[in-house]
Amino acid sequence: MTQQHTDQQIAAAAAAFAAGEVTYDETAAVRLPPVPESEPMVPLGLRVPTALAQRIRDAAARAGVPYSQLLREWAEVGLTEMASDQVVSLAALRRAIAHAAQGGRPA
Repeated sequence: MTQQHTDQQIAAAAAAFAAGEVTYDETAAVRLPPVPESEPMVPLGLRVPTALAQRIRDAAARAGVPYSQLLREWAEVGLTEMASDQVVSLAALRRAIAHAAQGGRPA
């Protein structure tokens, strides 16, 4: 949970730091951020026609996943098809099969 501070509180803290009035407790327990469960994600811009964007969002809604996850899975499946020796998640394959069975075109 993020704590919000006023501009006055931030200015006072900066002044105290600049004046050397800030002390540190090296023995205080700290809570580190959680370790990511997967590798970091990078944004990838993709421009598609409005109708295609809606079809993608509809397909993601039917699959019960965010559309960005569905696009990642489709990309994995498509790249795996291009390189026969690569691994793709079983969930991505199942979703691609289910999508194809619903009359959608494969990735």
